[in-house]
Amino acid sequence: MTTSTPFATSLRRPHPSRRPHPSGRRTPLLRALAALCASVVLLGLQAPAGAAAGTAPVAGVQYQQLAHPVPASPREVVEVFWFNCAHSYQLAQPLRDWAARQDPPVTIRHIPAAWPDQPQEMAYARLYYALDRLGLEDRLEQAVFHAVRDEHWDLTQPDTLSNWADMQGVDSTQLLAAWNSPEVQQETQAAPALREKYDVHEMPSVVVGGRYRTSPFMVPDGVAGTVPTVDYLLQHSVAEAAAAAAAAKQTTAAGKPAAQKKPAAVKKPRTVKKLRTAKKH
Repeated sequence: MTTSTPFATSLRRPHPSRRPHPSGRRTPLLRALAALCASVVLLGLQAPAGAAAGTAPVAGVQYQQLAHPVPASPREVVEVFWFNCAHSYQLAQPLRDWAARQDPPVTIRHIPAAWPDQPQEMAYARLYYALDRLGLEDRLEQAVFHAVRDEHWDLTQPDTLSNWADMQGVDSTQLLAAWNSPEVQQETQAAPALREKYDVHEMPSVVVGGRYRTSPFMVPDGVAGTVPTVDYLLQHSVAEAAAAAAAAKQTTAAGKPAAQKKPAAVKKPRTVKKLRTAKKH
């Protein structure tokens, strides 16, 4: 699969139980990501075996059902992403465009992908929550991706972030205040557990209805095939919820005792007054 950026760094993360234990000397994160991405680009993100174009997505192939579903509306879509991920960059706008076309509307939630032992991921999660706190995330999402992926800005450093914010017409003082706020720091620290809650170990990933997870690594056309798969999962999620609601309603109705009819009122016999005839004298 071709990428829109010269240095793709999309990352498929192994499950934490299989990740190597951190050592005293580590390969720099960006170098490791670049090496991994090179292999991904060469392989072209080949389609999973058994997946054919034009067929409905298959459970266990193009999507997975979460072992522990998260309570959510059937129309909720969660995107787990990283600002320094090429495939997150490619997926972000098409997913937003798809969401804008939905009627009834869908709810899109964004979760920055972060692992506690990866400082850069944690820093970009912190940037997301700072922008979100100021209500700027929707407007500046593509600008952040462009700066990080295309222009190679390091927006994890306060000074650089301040300069970039000024260029975007954003009050850098407010942005840094949000960046340093206790609320943003708490949200950042909670991000890894939130990612784990949705059983996400690769980015980007999309979870629909709190039950079904897919990603460009699971579908035949990579990023291009992810949005159609999300659309299928949305329809599946809504239909499944409607069927469950109908079944619950039917069960409730069947469990109610039949309404008892009121006994018919017993009619009292009419009193027949005997007419006395006057005696003639």
